[in-house]
Amino acid sequence: MRRREFNSTVLGLTGSVAVGLTGGVTQGKQERTPTDGVISTEQMRQEAGQAVPYPKPAGRRNGFDSVNMHEVLVVERNPAVRVKLEKAGKPHAAQLQDGTIVVAGFVEPPIYETSRCTLQYSHDNARTFGEPVLLDLPGRVGGLRCLKNGTLILGHGGGISRSTDGGKTWKTWEFPDDIVPGEGGLVLGECQGAIQLSDGTLMIHLARKVGVYEWEAFVIRSTDDGKTWGDPTRVPTEKDSDEISYEVLPSGRIIGITRSSAAMIFRNGLQDVVPGGKDAILGSEAGDAAYQFYSTDQGRTWSQPVPTGLGVLQAAGAYPFRLRDGRLLLLYGNRQFPYGTQVVGSHDEGRTWNLDHPILLSWHSWSAYCGHPRSVQLHDGTMLTGYYTHRIDNPGDGPPDPARNTPEPKHGRQMTGEVVRWRVPDNWPPKA
Repeated sequence: MRRREFNSTVLGLTGSVAVGLTGGVTQGKQERTPTDGVISTEQMRQEAGQAVPYPKPAGRRNGFDSVNMHEVLVVERNPAVRVKLEKAGKPHAAQLQDGTIVVAGFVEPPIYETSRCTLQYSHDNARTFGEPVLLDLPGRVGGLRCLKNGTLILGHGGGISRSTDGGKTWKTWEFPDDIVPGEGGLVLGECQGAIQLSDGTLMIHLARKVGVYEWEAFVIRSTDDGKTWGDPTRVPTEKDSDEISYEVLPSGRIIGITRSSAAMIFRNGLQDVVPGGKDAILGSEAGDAAYQFYSTDQGRTWSQPVPTGLGVLQAAGAYPFRLRDGRLLLLYGNRQFPYGTQVVGSHDEGRTWNLDHPILLSWHSWSAYCGHPRSVQLHDGTMLTGYYTHRIDNPGDGPPDPARNTPEPKHGRQMTGEVVRWRVPDNWPPKA
């Protein structure tokens, strides 16, 4: 299957934008344009499809796993505002009714004694932020949401907390061990957090660990603004997904985006459909890819997951986001070259994604330790996206190679949180 059949589009922001020429395999003799020797874009695409395969290095995390090397990127630069945050692992922002921006992140060992959530505030539309506040809430952030009534809902490793005073005080609902079947640990993962359905019900992802790199995934619900949660429904991801994020679409449908292991590729015969699928690795993040599924009955029943078109290790942590004008974004950590955070868009509620015109929100991570881009659309219509990136402070001349034979970077030291405020272009993604 040609990548173009998934519909893709790219437009750079915050620095660059990339448009790729994607090739499919074409049989038979290729026709040329007349005698002037000028070749068309379609003929160039045919030649790329017939090119000799580019030799990619071996290894679980080599940056080439699902990259098509027979293409170039056309770059357009657009203005944005980017801020590096302190004590804010994998940040997620929300905006209060008075315009104040709240960013939730976390600190953890070995940089800090325990894993704790943090908050920091901006009163100038994300140009500057105050000092981080260390909360008495354990674990990594599993989504932050400001409800229509101003209540903040924060998922984290210790449960789901709510605040009615802008984050000054919190009350926590802890996961009851019997909320879903099984005995393994319960996790939200680094999901996008709660969504609010048309009747006011809140819904969020919850998974139970059942094996080595295996989870059973559910949605749970709250009908009292996040004070209590229950009413679980199993979702159709087998044992492949521990990070699933949801969005309500203009039609009322709910889309779920999964980060699923290589088991989904091989179980469903997707080796030739998911880029990099033939070499996907079982039992490791190195086999992860993004899939999507839908519900038309408030999350009670779901379609079977299908590929988004993004490749293995490309969308490690992928998040759907509906703009106020109805366009649907899919933001993801790009763990292929160039390492960073990207966005693709859809005009038809995700039935097709324009993969050839991604927006590069960040492209400057030293390695594949990057991503988890969770977002909010601010009152002025701009997007504020939080993500993390691998940075290196090197006092000497010789730059290290952080992706090879080095320890995993640690949040708060080499891995740092950032937010970028950007504007989605008016005519993006281009319509076919």
